[in-house]
Amino acid sequence: MRYLDHAAHDRGGGKGMTPNQWIAILFIAGAASCALITAFLLLSEARHRELETRVMTVAHGVLPDYRAVHLGGFRGILFAIGDRILKRTRIYSQKEIAGLEGMIAASGLNPRRALPIVLGGKMLLMALIPLSAILYCYIFTPSMLTRIIVIAISVPVGMLGPDAILGLIRRPYVAALQRGIIDALDLLVVCSEAGLGLESALERVAKEMQHSNRPTAAALSALLDELRVLPDRREAFANFGKRSGVDGMQRLATMLVQSLTYGTPLAEALRAVAAELRRERMIKLEERASKLPAKLVLPLIVFILPCLVIVLVGSSFLRLFDALAAH
Repeated sequence: MRYLDHAAHDRGGGKGMTPNQWIAILFIAGAASCALITAFLLLSEARHRELETRVMTVAHGVLPDYRAVHLGGFRGILFAIGDRILKRTRIYSQKEIAGLEGMIAASGLNPRRALPIVLGGKMLLMALIPLSAILYCYIFTPSMLTRIIVIAISVPVGMLGPDAILGLIRRPYVAALQRGIIDALDLLVVCSEAGLGLESALERVAKEMQHSNRPTAAALSALLDELRVLPDRREAFANFGKRSGVDGMQRLATMLVQSLTYGTPLAEALRAVAAELRRERMIKLEERASKLPAKLVLPLIVFILPCLVIVLVGSSFLRLFDALAAH
């Protein structure tokens, strides 16, 4: 049974919607229409570019490069958005683009293919996550402070989301490179002492490490490809050090440049770098072992010490309580 004093608290009894809800629905419909129109235009431009690339290939013999036209589905849309941002806008400076390329290369990805996808993902997330926050505020109607916090957090989350994903990808890749660089150096020493040249040794080591440490094998294969293509080997070594982002790889690149410049024996230089990296690994392990007692103090006090107190003193306290209760 409803009373008259309840009417002030009604919101229409489920028979209608408030103006704010209509505005939210129209906003969502407009955003969806814009997204569909944008996707249609991007796909149309992709088809146009593909046709133009085929015509150039047939007419001039120019090989087509791998652009977004060769990527299907959602990945192709992201690639097209990022490619447009790179070529026709100045949202990101050259310094920011170079830093993002370095981060992508240090994650084991191809910057030429992954950079437009990352930029497209940034743009979409910058639009979709704040939109989702606004929809949350309209649907659940939280307090004004909660609305401000949710909307303020959604914008940096949308901007930094792809960077966080790259960081998650980069962490195991860098760890694999750090584990495999010393083994790769030992194998290069063996190949050099066996009489193989640098390119033959790199090819052999990359093939041997294909199953044990795939990221290290891929890094060595990329170095080998650049050595075969670039006219200056020092440029290939410099790119190898920058691309990996690992201190051991950078030392290897510097050592190879010095060996190429001054004629240092390759096997001796590789052995010296491997011994130095192995020594540094032992020092890091000793540092971690020395920090272990300090890290065990808190778990010892919180978890182990109370159990010891209960086991050692608990029976005495129980007997004391029984004696006091008897008197």
